Amino acid sequence: MFKSRGLRNVAIGGLLILFVFAAALYAQSPANNELLKMIPTKSLFCVRVNNFDYTLNQIDQFLAGVSPMPMGVSMMVRMHLANMLGSPQLNGLNTNGSFTVFGVTMPGQTAETNAIPNIFVGILAPISDYKQFIEGNPNCGQADEKGISKITINGAPVLLFSKAGNYVLVSWANEYDNLAAMVKEISAPSASGLSGTLSADEVKQAQTEPIWAYGNIQQVSQTFGPIISAKLEEIKKAATSMNANPPGMKPAAIQNILNMEFGILETLMKETKSVSLAINPKPDVLNITKTVSAVPGTDMAKMFTADGVPQQENTLLTYLPDGAMANLGAIINTPFWKMLNNASIDLFVSMAGGDISAENIKEMKNLAAQAADAVAGPVVYSMAIEANNKPPFAVKYIIAVKDQKKFSQVIEKAMNLMTSGGIMDFYKGFGLQTSFSVKKNVDNYKGVSIDSAMLTMKAADANSPQAQMITSMYGEGFNYQWGITDGLFVCAVGGNVESTIHELIDQVKAGGQEQMGSEMKAALSLLPQLNKADFFATFNVLRFIKMVTSIVPIPIPPMEIQTKNNIVVAGNVAENRMVVNIAVPKQHLTEIMATFMALQ
Repeated sequence: MFKSRGLRNVAIGGLLILFVFAAALYAQSPANNELLKMIPTKSLFCVRVNNFDYTLNQIDQFLAGVSPMPMGVSMMVRMHLANMLGSPQLNGLNTNGSFTVFGVTMPGQTAETNAIPNIFVGILAPISDYKQFIEGNPNCGQADEKGISKITINGAPVLLFSKAGNYVLVSWANEYDNLAAMVKEISAPSASGLSGTLSADEVKQAQTEPIWAYGNIQQVSQTFGPIISAKLEEIKKAATSMNANPPGMKPAAIQNILNMEFGILETLMKETKSVSLAINPKPDVLNITKTVSAVPGTDMAKMFTADGVPQQENTLLTYLPDGAMANLGAIINTPFWKMLNNASIDLFVSMAGGDISAENIKEMKNLAAQAADAVAGPVVYSMAIEANNKPPFAVKYIIAVKDQKKFSQVIEKAMNLMTSGGIMDFYKGFGLQTSFSVKKNVDNYKGVSIDSAMLTMKAADANSPQAQMITSMYGEGFNYQWGITDGLFVCAVGGNVESTIHELIDQVKAGGQEQMGSEMKAALSLLPQLNKADFFATFNVLRFIKMVTSIVPIPIPPMEIQTKNNIVVAGNVAENRMVVNIAVPKQHLTEIMATFMALQ
């Protein structure tokens, strides 16, 4: 299609710039409402760029001092646009408006005539003066009898465009017929576009968030489902014929894993209605909101349901310490967590490939449901790095319990199932030998009875790389100790469990920590509703890297890590949707860059 690789790179660079970068536009703008109506209803995807110049400046501010690139994003984008149009002034182009990239399946081709659907990808760019846009940009040609013009670079047509309302619709040079048809469709007075299919919240996000991306999963599934299914079957057959299982692993193990992974993908394609992503760059933090909407009536929709209990705060945040690789927490939403537990068990069972009996599967799900019913609501976990120990991390659990007797019974039955229910046999299929042992009343601290357990894991072939990696990661295995006091279940895993469990009991009996840790305070300042979220997490990239470098069997210089900032995530489920908010503080990116510069 293109006469030189340089021309193609210019065009692709321009399209990617428009696809990726975006900003916020006022919701009441008439052009804003017009744009949403012009995006085809059955679009596979849409990426919207609002208030172009303002957003680019916001991105520049966020990346200042972090990005290794010698120039700002705004300058690079304007250079690409200037190269495409042939004018540094970008005459007639409204760079304060909203840009959109969308993809839609065009009619006229079926799976019988062409396995690859005919996908039209177009860009809607706002214009202030269409005549000036054509006459003021040397690369833009005059319109033909159908109103279509060419963008020509070095004598070769690279892109086509045509006026549509207050926008120009741009596409590839070989999309003439599709472009003409699409301009007619989106310019029709009766066109309602995405504004007729999105919820009120989604419309607001699309019009006000700096960057908004949307994927219609049902439309994608309908368009690409047969192709995806055929490719998955090819992969499964290829994996089976390779017969290259690691030493000690059952031949069926890889097939079980593939069946599980492909089953998850097929379920997601059937039950996910849409996925959207809103990105808001600010000078000190990058905010991201991800929304997953379920098809009504599906298991996913039932999972994304609030339990009807008045929203409460997570009262256990003071137990989360500074310095952790990850802090996690939740307020148990019973419908969500019960279905999530069942789905997790189903995945585990599918990987086992028949090694777990139907009776034990039923018991596992029953115990998971009983545990959810016995929990009062708040739950927190903390994982710290102990790079010189095996395993190289230590975990603390604190769970608020409303029915201590019932919860203790669930724990006891679960331990019995682990030791005698054949659950550990599952790992044999992956070439691993495991054992799980439990000891009751190993300690009594300040009137709290403490139980313990030990999980050991090693490869069947002691000389295999797999065995060396397991030994490097887990050493002799995982040591657990737990107890219940003052309505809280406390548990320590890894590290000095005796000391940790005593420390947790002391904290509980003292009524918790006097003050919340500085890192958790910072997380709350980034996402103020974190303490009421159905689930949340803080994650420190540098501490995670330190843990990984302590595991891998290659010499890596010790890392001196100076970090106190974290990526923060918080999510809620309700009304067939899961909404996840993410905050990436610029200071954490600065810490990461500084650490790697020091290593170099």
